Amino acid sequence: NLKIRKSYQAVISSILVLFILSYSTVTDLLSKRTDYIGKQITDIVFRGNKNTLPEDIYAKIEMRKGMPLTEKLLNKDLSSLFSTGYFYNIDIQGEITSNGVKVIFELNERPRVEEIEFIGADEVFPSDLRDKMPLKENEVVSPEKINTAKEMILKKYRDEGFFHAYVKFEIGKLNPKTNLVKIKFIIDEGDEIPVSKINIMGTKNIDSAELQGILELKEAGFIESGNFKETTYETDKQKIVAYLKSKGYLDAELINEGTNWEIHWENPRIKNKRVIIVNFKINEGDLYFFNGYSTAHDLSVEPNGQPMFLNKENNPAGTLKENFKPVFEVKYLEGLYEFTNDDVGEIFDEGKFVRDRAMINELYSGKGYLFAQVAPKRRYLNLSDEDLKQYENCSSRRSPADVKECEEDAEILNIKKLRKLLTEDPESKGKKFVHVDFLIRENNLAYVENIIIKGNKKTLEKVIRRELLFKTGDLFNSQLVNRSRERIFNLGYFKEVNFNMRPGSDETKMNLIVEVVEQPTGTISMGGGYGTITGFSIFTELGENNLNGTGQKVSGRLEFGPLRKMFQLTWTEPWIFDKPWSLTMSLFYTSQVLNVGAAAITENNNQSIKESASFERSRVGVSAGIGHRFFINWSHFHRYSPSFFISSRPTSLVSDQVLAEVSHGWQFRSQLTNGISFDNRDNIFNSTSGTSFVFSVDNVGQYLGGQSHFDQIRPMFEFFHTWFDYTLFGLIRSNALRRWRVVQEFRTSSVFTYERVPVYHKQDKQTNPYIQIMDLNYLGGYESLRGWRFDDRFYPTEWRNGSASRVLFGSELRFPIEPSLLWFVVFFDAGAMYEEINRSVGERAKSFKDFDGLVRQQRALANPLINPEAAMNLYLYEHFDSSGKKTPESPFRTEDPGRLVLSVNNIALDRFRFSWGFGLRIQIPVLPLRLYFAQKLRYTGGDGGGWNGHPFTTYEADKGFKFVFGIGDFRF
Repeated sequence: NLKIRKSYQAVISSILVLFILSYSTVTDLLSKRTDYIGKQITDIVFRGNKNTLPEDIYAKIEMRKGMPLTEKLLNKDLSSLFSTGYFYNIDIQGEITSNGVKVIFELNERPRVEEIEFIGADEVFPSDLRDKMPLKENEVVSPEKINTAKEMILKKYRDEGFFHAYVKFEIGKLNPKTNLVKIKFIIDEGDEIPVSKINIMGTKNIDSAELQGILELKEAGFIESGNFKETTYETDKQKIVAYLKSKGYLDAELINEGTNWEIHWENPRIKNKRVIIVNFKINEGDLYFFNGYSTAHDLSVEPNGQPMFLNKENNPAGTLKENFKPVFEVKYLEGLYEFTNDDVGEIFDEGKFVRDRAMINELYSGKGYLFAQVAPKRRYLNLSDEDLKQYENCSSRRSPADVKECEEDAEILNIKKLRKLLTEDPESKGKKFVHVDFLIRENNLAYVENIIIKGNKKTLEKVIRRELLFKTGDLFNSQLVNRSRERIFNLGYFKEVNFNMRPGSDETKMNLIVEVVEQPTGTISMGGGYGTITGFSIFTELGENNLNGTGQKVSGRLEFGPLRKMFQLTWTEPWIFDKPWSLTMSLFYTSQVLNVGAAAITENNNQSIKESASFERSRVGVSAGIGHRFFINWSHFHRYSPSFFISSRPTSLVSDQVLAEVSHGWQFRSQLTNGISFDNRDNIFNSTSGTSFVFSVDNVGQYLGGQSHFDQIRPMFEFFHTWFDYTLFGLIRSNALRRWRVVQEFRTSSVFTYERVPVYHKQDKQTNPYIQIMDLNYLGGYESLRGWRFDDRFYPTEWRNGSASRVLFGSELRFPIEPSLLWFVVFFDAGAMYEEINRSVGERAKSFKDFDGLVRQQRALANPLINPEAAMNLYLYEHFDSSGKKTPESPFRTEDPGRLVLSVNNIALDRFRFSWGFGLRIQIPVLPLRLYFAQKLRYTGGDGGGWNGHPFTTYEADKGFKFVFGIGDFRF
């Protein structure tokens, strides 16, 4: 019946379920591998891994879905996973499925490092210790790694001179949820040990004091601490040998028996202090002299006639040997050598030779021939009658081929020059000469096979890759590689950026390793600033220059001072959708007290007595801009900045124009900026070479609307040149001194403003000018012309009230006192201002005519025969100011509007004001200080009182140096 049938079905179903369950039970695959071997793998599962990603584990094994499970595959994958060191126990289980076997890896992970802490590390930066250690955060902890890390910390301290340092470690409690532990390295640094004596032994011709001068190790004394560092000791060993070879002692070496350092008691009787004695024992060897270079390309051919080592690009199959063409001709290379044939007989400088060889390699790598080889072969010749005669009697050789070879060698080895030298100076007999034969093998072009980036923990890899000027598969170019390194460093995210090359999979490929060392990119800073016009202010700024490792920048700045207040928020995405387009958004508020020329309150013989006047200008707005980088060092940018501004709080003596601005209340300003720039500076934070150029055009108002209407053109050019470093062109052998570079900056910056008219409405220029006071330019002070005030009495009156256009030039020669902190500076500044006026048309035409008429009238009335008193007053007016001091030129010339017009003729030296001086640049990160002493200069053109005919002289009424103080870099 139905009930029995249902009971029967239930029993059958239960039996089937039990059968299936028993058949699919997960069992140990390793112990019962015979049940699974040969079956198809249907799935691979990892269990127990907390800190190791499944895809990372999957990459370590060879098992894949669909493959048959074999004993060899099982054993190999098990071995591979154990060899990673990530796991201390691995169990592999199998589960039979309808189609095959499901493989399950049960993993027991080793703990990983959550945090590494250094306690007691005061004299060595913890970041330097982390860089040296094999144990990193989020890596697997093992006793071997911890012990190795401990030994490397001790070695670092030993290298730094802390021989008594002691290190122990503590491993924190394991967090079972994360499987992470904290590790502490507890350091007792001990004391540094000073060098009491440096002994240099074995010198015969080189003064030991000369060698002492090139060493970085110094004996302890009143000035020098003299602390011993083993790394410095090893470097000094290399320096001594290199220095001797640069002096011609090519066989120079340090003798192991006698070159060492020893720890002694400073006073053996009381044993209170340990010191180190350093010994260098030298074998100078013979002195060698230069006998010239010969350069040739290896023109060997393969059996098919193709060049074996010459480039294939200029020499395709079928090229005859006599038509072989190298990348660089021999004559071109010979013109670039430091050593020339004129130097035959000079001491052989190994340093010059090394640079000449490296120059050839650099030229070839710049063309993509990274694998080019420069094989130098040295030939030695004693200056003696016997040796010279071997090449002078070539006709006695056995065969014509030998004769020809001998004559060629005689020419190459400069035998005639050597004979003349021996004849004129018999004392030179026995000198040893070296001739170098450079054999160049150009080989294949090198292509970039892989680009591997290391060291970036926070910064995304794409942020680094997008700064590279080449990609995988490109031809290697050393110039692009060097510029890429500079671009990555200029991001400001890394304290070190190193490029290393490794061989690729074949002779035409190479791998490029980019190694970076990150530095903090978040900033929380407070500081101050000072400018002649802006006054004192303090600021606080919070920013992140590498947001979440994406390269985005976000910052907020709050500035406050008696003359200036500002608040600004800015966000920048440097690469939109991973393309070289940038986007910047900004919100700002500024309020500034502007000092302006006051209305004259008295008149006395054409000399106005004026008082100060000021008003406050506030502005709030937003800004949105995009930029695009193209080629290598070029970019263009575009920015729109709408804002509202208001003038308020005028003092009693402000002009009618200011009062009119105040009466208008809030006004609208609409500005569009377009520009192009070029920048190939080596280091934007501390430039020593390169050029920066920016050309921008501001369109304000007009079709954009608002109450301000003008166009403004802004060209700016900077050039940096390193004249020399403190090695003095290699005379002093010190790698440290190569950082101490004497750099000169040349800079020019101009602003040209052209008044325009509104398009959509009418506007009364008299009460609401198209160019506002805030858009005028001023000259003087720390910002533009050091030694001059922005309302200086030697300026034309027009300049004191601001001008539409300004031209500035300057140069600064910087001598490092400490390259990262302090420089001594000598400078020269020049500047002039101009108005957009025309002599014959426009509203200013009347002022020109009135001025010319006034001059003619004054001089006509001051006829000494008719009116001697007027003539005397006119003479005093033209030659002395109101305080009785002599003026450098007549006010009729200074105040002539025709000399203030913006024209080609007026961009002349006699229209400029000049200054020179000296001072200090103190680059304290929070408070960069600028302290200068500046003296005004007057251009004479070589006449009229210049220094011994020089084009400049001082002002008789103002000869002294002015102290100029600045905080921050507000320079033009």
